[in-house]
Amino acid sequence: MDLSFSELKDLVFNASLGSNLPTGIGEDLSLAVTFLESRSLPGGEEFLNSLKCERHPSLPPQKKGSRLIFCNSRAIFEGVTAIDFLVSEVCESVILKNIDSQMLLLGLASNYREFSFSFYKNKEVYANIVKNELVFKCKNYKCSNDIEIYLNDSQLDNPLAKCTRMFLDNNVFKELNSLASNMLVPESELSRATGAGAGNIDND
Repeated sequence: MDLSFSELKDLVFNASLGSNLPTGIGEDLSLAVTFLESRSLPGGEEFLNSLKCERHPSLPPQKKGSRLIFCNSRAIFEGVTAIDFLVSEVCESVILKNIDSQMLLLGLASNYREFSFSFYKNKEVYANIVKNELVFKCKNYKCSNDIEIYLNDSQLDNPLAKCTRMFLDNNVFKELNSLASNMLVPESELSRATGAGAGNIDND
């Protein structure tokens, strides 16, 4: 499915709300997914996989020196919180253990365009984000589910090219559309009776 940036952003936002996520998180996720998809990375698929996580209250992170550690991390919950802590400069780095979507973290970090990020696995960098540009090292991507993120101003070599239109997998599009349709409230006798214009008589 061929989509523009704004079309995909709106679709993911509505799918987030249709999945009972708060509006603020929906906005973060819609920007994150479009950032990834515009660089030919499977942001939509990662988003859908992340929605399958258990819905339970987040536990506060553990503090170890200047680092905050989140255990059994979910990108759409602890991931959002961890990046907020990092850009607020309350810690030097955040560690997300057993994160369910490493890639979605990249998109979420990209929402903070005034900051630069480095993502580490086993003390090796697998991605950098600087000024809305992304370098992604596939060879280091799948070696661990424990991620550490730092703020820094590292130089980027060969950032991923950005496209203006995105080609979303048809199955991903259908699933996003299905979730977004949960936002639609079917018309009922009650809504007609109590909604806007109720009680008005049309004399035409």
